[in-house]
Amino acid sequence: MKTSSLRTYKGPGRIVISRSTRGISPAGYRVFKTLAPGDYFRTATKEEYTKLFTAQLDALDPVEIWEKLHDLAGGVEPVLLCYEVPPFTEENWCHRRMVADWFQKELGHNVDEL
Repeated sequence: MKTSSLRTYKGPGRIVISRSTRGISPAGYRVFKTLAPGDYFRTATKEEYTKLFTAQLDALDPVEIWEKLHDLAGGVEPVLLCYEVPPFTEENWCHRRMVADWFQKELGHNVDEL
């Protein structure tokens, strides 16, 4: 599994994990709303967002989510997408990297950014 921006990655296995595609056509994408942030995503500070999204992830079964994402990718490597484009900084950060860190912590799987 990998992560990338839906603005830049056009290859196979695209799975959008954001609340929307912000006007980018989702043609060929799969959508997995379970990993989209909650309604707080627009108003929370980064600290609040991190706390809330971590709690959201902690309520999920990482093995089940890993398997669902692989099933959804249809036999190719899943690439989890949201809107932000690297490089990531304190001001430009992304929840897909939090998902990648969660898989590393919970399952020992490295999920690299393309």
